[in-house]
Amino acid sequence: MKPSLLLAFSTLTTLTTSLAIAKRHQKAWPEAIRAYYTAAYTALSQLPPNTLKTLTSSTCSIASPSMPTIPDLPPVTPGLQLYHVAIGRGTQNYTCNPSDPSAIPIAAGASAALYNATCMSCLAPSALAKIPASALLIPTPKGTTPLFPAQAFMSGQHYFTGPAPTFNLHTATHNYGIQFTSVLAKAPVPEKLQTGQMGKDGSKPVPWLKLASANSSPSAGQEVLGSDSSPVKEVFRVNTAGGSPPKTCDGMGKTFEVEYAAEYWFWG
Repeated sequence: MKPSLLLAFSTLTTLTTSLAIAKRHQKAWPEAIRAYYTAAYTALSQLPPNTLKTLTSSTCSIASPSMPTIPDLPPVTPGLQLYHVAIGRGTQNYTCNPSDPSAIPIAAGASAALYNATCMSCLAPSALAKIPASALLIPTPKGTTPLFPAQAFMSGQHYFTGPAPTFNLHTATHNYGIQFTSVLAKAPVPEKLQTGQMGKDGSKPVPWLKLASANSSPSAGQEVLGSDSSPVKEVFRVNTAGGSPPKTCDGMGKTFEVEYAAEYWFWG
């Protein structure tokens, strides 16, 4: 597979559906969802005709990506190329000491479905930026149901293997590999970027992350072998929405979940 071209099963559905729906705005939709369709329509209506034709092909160019950045998060290592972009929709998980209401919740991993947004990241980045907040307004899709409002198809699962954040991009329809990772850097979301990114429960957006990929998760005794290997070296979590815990454990159970969504950018 050429680095500048990536199979995008959701290309046609994701973008042309957005273009069609945006023309018949439904005022009853929440602001975040209307903002997504507005951004999608604006971005796609400005694309050259030749680019629009690629929406009916099986590939799209990702030669000139523009990932969101914030000052406190290190950039992509020079020389790496974009491999995949996904929207994660799921929960951040926490534990508490019920006997100490003043205790601070402790992070205990995360679980999320990942949805292919690779082509949108280059063809309509302004629309992509609206998806995490709008995705929090609806339940997580079940099974292989596309993610609303982008109608993006599933590209894998995010979970933890021991202490290692894991991204499993191997499904029944494709295999983009499995990545065990570790956190290289973490940056809190600036106040000006938190507007509109709160969860339904009022939770603030979780920090943005830079993670490094590895071929194994030693503490869990698992390795990436054969067809599940991939060229991915770094993974970034950006444009987060929701997911942060309350300041203390007051009123919380021994374990609890906070819904979140985010963009994940894979570089290799």
